[in-house]
Amino acid sequence: MRTIAFTPIAALALAACGSGDVSVTNASPEEVAAKVDAAGGARFNPGEWETTVETVSIDIPGLEGPMKDEMTKLMLQKKQVGKNCVTPEQAKSPPAEVLAQSKGRCTYEKFTMAGGKIDGTMVCDADGGKMTMKISGTFSDDAFAIDNAMETTMPGGAQTMKIKAKTTGKRIGDCPGTKA
Repeated sequence: MRTIAFTPIAALALAACGSGDVSVTNASPEEVAAKVDAAGGARFNPGEWETTVETVSIDIPGLEGPMKDEMTKLMLQKKQVGKNCVTPEQAKSPPAEVLAQSKGRCTYEKFTMAGGKIDGTMVCDADGGKMTMKISGTFSDDAFAIDNAMETTMPGGAQTMKIKAKTTGKRIGDCPGTKA
């Protein structure tokens, strides 16, 4: 089964924008992005950012014994750390290409952003099944911490895969090759 490639980065892009409060229900990711964008100016500082994505727990139905142990071990040991340069233009609004990954298959049942906190539940059609992602966390001009809980129900609803992850990020300085 193919799962939707909607990463926590899209949620972070939404969290990072806007100084005003946002609260919406039953809205597309694009509608949420527009509301966040309309709520105010840049909320995070441009520069070089380091982001860490860490899987906290995983439950895959149907895997048993050594195969389950090995898969769980591999997933829980994997910590992805990446760096990227965020330009002043990118800091002003969520990148459309990230949000477009939902391709109309996702809806935020709820999304709130206020006082440096973010909370949301997004539901996506996932090739005959359903993916639900819950996000909650905090953000500031120079850092964020988001907890993600994703449940993917297989077609027919017989089994549900559950993954919990933590995504953190911090501004670590100016982009390489730029002057302060």
